[in-house]
Amino acid sequence: MKKIILIIATFLLVSTAWAQSQQLLSVKGKTRDGKSINVQYYKGTAQDLIESVKYQVVDELQADNKRKQNTINDLQSQLKQANRRISELEKMSNSGDDQQIDDLNNQLDEKESKIGQLNEQIDSLAEQLQIMRAENERLKKQINSMNKDNLRTSQQESRSGSPVIGVEGSLGSIFLSNNSLNDPWKKTLSWNKQAAIYFGTGSLAEDFPISIEAGVGFRSLPMSAMLAYYENVEMDADRCQYIAKYEDVTEKLTMNCLEVPIRLCIGVPDKGEFGMYTKLGVTPSYILSSSLADAYTKRGYYESWNVTFEDIEELGFFNNKQDDASPVTAGRRFNLWGNAAFGAYLPLGSSLLFNVGAKLDYPILKTGTFEKTNTFSTNVDLPDGLTKYEGRMLISSLQAGFVYTLR
Repeated sequence: MKKIILIIATFLLVSTAWAQSQQLLSVKGKTRDGKSINVQYYKGTAQDLIESVKYQVVDELQADNKRKQNTINDLQSQLKQANRRISELEKMSNSGDDQQIDDLNNQLDEKESKIGQLNEQIDSLAEQLQIMRAENERLKKQINSMNKDNLRTSQQESRSGSPVIGVEGSLGSIFLSNNSLNDPWKKTLSWNKQAAIYFGTGSLAEDFPISIEAGVGFRSLPMSAMLAYYENVEMDADRCQYIAKYEDVTEKLTMNCLEVPIRLCIGVPDKGEFGMYTKLGVTPSYILSSSLADAYTKRGYYESWNVTFEDIEELGFFNNKQDDASPVTAGRRFNLWGNAAFGAYLPLGSSLLFNVGAKLDYPILKTGTFEKTNTFSTNVDLPDGLTKYEGRMLISSLQAGFVYTLR
């Protein structure tokens, strides 16, 4: 046992000593170019150290040379690329730049020429534009003038080319002349009534609105007169004498006439426009029928008995006796009236107008006398009244109607 332990201890000592003899050592050094290197070697003989250093230095130098060579190769490659690029640039510079410059100069000249041409065209267009503007202004003035002429022409055409048809009616008071009535008759107020339909031409002049109107109408002309008081000696049916006292005696002579109004109209109706008019004309008139109506109060005073009888129909005495109109015969059926009217046209639509105004009628010829077919009584002897009236009269009327333009 002791022998085994001694062998093991001897082995351990020899192993330790051998391990120490194989310990790795490191020595720092420098190469000729000044590069620092580390040399590692195992502890042993000097030859071992030299060999170890030699191999490691060679390895390091080879590695460094390899890196430098790689760098040099890279630089040479870059230099070749640079030289190639320079050659290309020189070739371009030597062979192509002058031609390109010339081409560019030529293109520049062409562009400048085109710019010059464009500037000339712009100047020409500016002149043309100015001429066109002046022409446009002239055309505008011409168009405005044409529009005014067309408007004037259309207005003239609307006037001259627009005949009309109208209806009208009038109502007015009749003023008789007292100088033409036999005393003791006095005039009273009565009312003239007229209605007519007429046709009107367009304007007869271009610059003046004048036209002619003609139509057909009807007139109802009543004339009234009054005798306030009148006495007359008469005999009754029994041959008794009395004084007849007539009070509030009135006569109403009515003439119904067919008329043809013809007149000159200044101020023609214009479509949809307010306007004024004046009409001057004549109206031939024909009496179709005539009648006389009487009203009176009659009393009888008998001097023999100093008595007055009234309202005794059997004796011929009446209070406010109203006789029906009886026909009377006109000595002259034809008459001629002069008339004047003025008023305004009021538009009601595009073609329809309303006219309103005043009118005056005056007989150019005297009215004819009339023959009565009956009297108040068989022995009435009154002075002649309206049946023998041949004087003048004036009729003032209010007039209204409708006018329709045909075109």
